[in-house]
Amino acid sequence: MSTATLTAGTYEVLRKRLREAALDLQQRFAQLNAARANVFGNIETRLIGTAHVATDHNCVPRDLVSIGDWLLLGYNVHFGLKTEIATSDVFSVYRLDGDVAHSETLDLLHDAGFQRDFAELYRYYKHATFSRFFQQGPLLYMVFRVGKTSSDVKAFKWLIRDNSLEYIDNRSDHEVRYPPQHAFRWTKTNRDQHRTGKHPHVSIEDIVFVECVGGDLTIKIEDNTDDGQGVYREPVENADQTLDDAEIYYCILGNLVLLRIRPYQERDFRHLVYSVKLHQVHRLDAIRDAAVLLPDDQGIIFSSGFCLQTGIVRLFDHGLK
Repeated sequence: MSTATLTAGTYEVLRKRLREAALDLQQRFAQLNAARANVFGNIETRLIGTAHVATDHNCVPRDLVSIGDWLLLGYNVHFGLKTEIATSDVFSVYRLDGDVAHSETLDLLHDAGFQRDFAELYRYYKHATFSRFFQQGPLLYMVFRVGKTSSDVKAFKWLIRDNSLEYIDNRSDHEVRYPPQHAFRWTKTNRDQHRTGKHPHVSIEDIVFVECVGGDLTIKIEDNTDDGQGVYREPVENADQTLDDAEIYYCILGNLVLLRIRPYQERDFRHLVYSVKLHQVHRLDAIRDAAVLLPDDQGIIFSSGFCLQTGIVRLFDHGLK
């Protein structure tokens, strides 16, 4: 048998194994997804049709919103030397007829107050760009980015009335907020929870005790200020800090005590979870970004794993940071 024949045979064997492994993975994923749907519920999202829209200029589409029978498209166009930007350079209105989107006039946005505020936006903010639509109940916000960061925004506020829009104002930037990233509320500790002594600490409702003095962050389960030992310890960057220098937040969820701690002069918060049942502490910084309660108060789930009321913690290596 020639080397070429052997190589071809080996390739086919490997290809077959990979195909079988891929099929097995798809089947297991389908089973997992079905189990997830049974627990959390499932509303299938699928594409039911497409429609093409045409704009007067070559643009970068940013967002699309439905207003009754109309579709309002927001986009950005690079005009180079053009100094005055009109609403028609940023927005287009369409009426959907089956799979065809017919371009309509901008009567939907013909409000004198809005036209004035829109012109002033581009006059005072040279690099203003349309970012997105934000809808909250019957209110629609046109959000524009006016600075270097995503938080530097201006917003035009409208009231949706059936097939029309009623302009309200341009002073509602603070109302454009992302939904809460945590399904619970953090409580900040205060001086009434401080316990003084040789090794002072902060009482978390007499369940667990926290301190960042002496060069480390320590979690204790006994209200004993004569002893600096605890069930968990990790170093802090600044050893010379007092008890009230650290920022400490907490949330008690059944048998879990969630802690959000920023030692003195540190940039990031540290997130830890204490299990009342197991007397164990886990460092789970993924909670910083978001955390959701599991059904029937079984625990919490976050981007890289979950923590149950039993104290069990499972982490997933998804490779994302």
